[in-house]
Amino acid sequence: MRKEVPGINIIEVESINDGLQQVENGQLYGYIDNLMTIATAIQKDYTGSLKISSRLENDINLSIATRNDEPLLQEIFQKLIHNIDPEFKQATFNKWVPVKQEVSFDYSLMWKIIIGLFLLSLGFIYHYHQLRRLNQRLKKLSVTDKLTGLYNRVKMDDVLIEQKAEVDRYNVNASIILLDIDFFKRVNDTYGHAVGDAVLVELSNVLQENVRSTDYVGRWGGEEFIIVCPHIDVEEGRNLAEKLLAKIREHSYKHIGKMTASAGVSNFLPSVTIKESLYNVDQALYQSKLANRDKVSVKKGMELPR
Repeated sequence: MRKEVPGINIIEVESINDGLQQVENGQLYGYIDNLMTIATAIQKDYTGSLKISSRLENDINLSIATRNDEPLLQEIFQKLIHNIDPEFKQATFNKWVPVKQEVSFDYSLMWKIIIGLFLLSLGFIYHYHQLRRLNQRLKKLSVTDKLTGLYNRVKMDDVLIEQKAEVDRYNVNASIILLDIDFFKRVNDTYGHAVGDAVLVELSNVLQENVRSTDYVGRWGGEEFIIVCPHIDVEEGRNLAEKLLAKIREHSYKHIGKMTASAGVSNFLPSVTIKESLYNVDQALYQSKLANRDKVSVKKGMELPR
C-alpha cells in the first residue's frame, strides 16, 4: 500500500477490534484487513455502525502450513485444495462471509457540484438581465431624441411609412401636425442655449401630456415638432393642434415665462405620397407664420405642383 499510494499514512493497531474501534470513534479514516476476519468482527460487534466500503484490487493468497514431521498431511491438504470445486469454494466463502459490500456516496462532492451549478445559473441570469437591460436602453436611445426624450427623426420616418401603409391598405384617416416655436432664436440669443434646451424639454412635456395615447410625438429638428395622429381626419387634427397651441400659450416656462407656437395640419391620402404630405403640412405651417404666428393652418392632402 505504501508503494502504490505515495503519502498514505498507515497506522498499525493492536488488533482487529482496536482498529475497528478507532474507525468508529473517528480516529482513523478506515481499517484494512482480511475480508473474512473483518467481516466476522463487524457482524459480531459493529453491525449497523461500520460497513465494508471497498476491496483492494490485489488479492492475498492464503496458505496452510503443516508440520515437517507429517509429510503425508501436507500431501492430503495439497490434494484437497486442488480438488475443491470453484462453486463449492464460493458457496463456502458466502456462508462464512455474508457481508454485502456498500460503496459510500460522497454527498459533500454532490453538494459542491449543486452549489457550483447554482452559482453559475445565478451568474448567467444576472448577465442575461444586464444584457437585456442594456439592449433595451440601446434600443430606446436609437429611436429617441437625446435632449427631449421624444421620438427622433429616424423613428418618425418609420412611423410615417407605417401610417401611410395603413392608410393605403385600409383607407383610414390619419393626420400630421407640424409645430414650430415662435421666435425661438430670441430665446437662445437672450438667455443662452442652455435655457433654450430647457424650454424645449418643457414644451416636449406639454405636448406629451396633451396628445392621445395613440399619437406619435417626435422632434423633427431644432424647435420643430411633428405629431402623427392615426384615425382622425384633418378637422380633428386641427382641433388637436388648437388645443396644443393653447396649452403652450398658457404654460409658464421656468426661465422665460410665456411663449407661443405655430402649427400646420395636413392629412394622408392613398393618392398622396409621404413626401407630398410633408410638403403640405410644411406649407400649412408657413401660412401660420405669415399670419402673425400662434395660429393653426390646414392644407388638405393634394399632390405637389409639377
